[in-house]
Amino acid sequence: MACSAWLEKYGYADRVDEHLLGLVALENRYRQAGNLGTHHSFLLAELTKQSNHQDRVMFEETYGQAMVGRTEGRKLYDVLKALAADARCPLCGVQAVAQVDHHAPKDKFPLLALTPLNLVAVCGTCNQTKSNTFDREPVRAEIHPYFDDLGAERWLFAHIDGAAGGVAVFQAKPPGTWPLIKAARLRHHFTKYHLADRYRVEAGQVLSIRKRKDTRTLDDSGSGGLRDQLLADADEYAHYDPNSWQAALIFALADSSWYLNGGMRGI
Repeated sequence: MACSAWLEKYGYADRVDEHLLGLVALENRYRQAGNLGTHHSFLLAELTKQSNHQDRVMFEETYGQAMVGRTEGRKLYDVLKALAADARCPLCGVQAVAQVDHHAPKDKFPLLALTPLNLVAVCGTCNQTKSNTFDREPVRAEIHPYFDDLGAERWLFAHIDGAAGGVAVFQAKPPGTWPLIKAARLRHHFTKYHLADRYRVEAGQVLSIRKRKDTRTLDDSGSGGLRDQLLADADEYAHYDPNSWQAALIFALADSSWYLNGGMRGI
């Protein structure tokens, strides 16, 4: 165990050993609940059991000092960070992964402080936004990147505000077939992490970069040719992730008469 030397030094080894079988069983229940879509209910039940656990400080210190603060444990920490696809934060899809976050906060769920399934690689901005909060309301339950399947249907859309000079306005619009709680959780996530604003900033740079290319396409092929090119570009992004902000942006450009008729010249 990467943290064993530290545990021996601080007198925690025997106490952690006493918990091992229980921790393995708890992780199995965590995984099962996640796979069944009952993760939030599982955490609600655990909250009562764990929030005032007598070994809370021990588990918090083991994570913070042995896993994060020591070379041996840091190797495990870095492995968890590397799990994020393309090294991008799964909560926003914008910034690079920088930290590991406890999906269920360790001060409220100390027995999950070292559980790999509870450790999610995220960016610093999302980690700070999430903080150590745990909402009891199902409609505000945090999205868990390992278990929450948002599907292949589009839910992220944008439109181009030509009156504002080409500002991209992003919206989360869950499909009507989704359960109400799932749709509410997505909207809550979108609002809590300020994704509309963050995507708008990213989109501004893309629009500036595309300006020269799209102006040339418009001049050479007309608005129809430009629209075809935009749709082709959008399809490439959507093939990888139908709900990437890039796909939503370029689909919006293809649907914007302002842009297709030369609006990009004013960007």
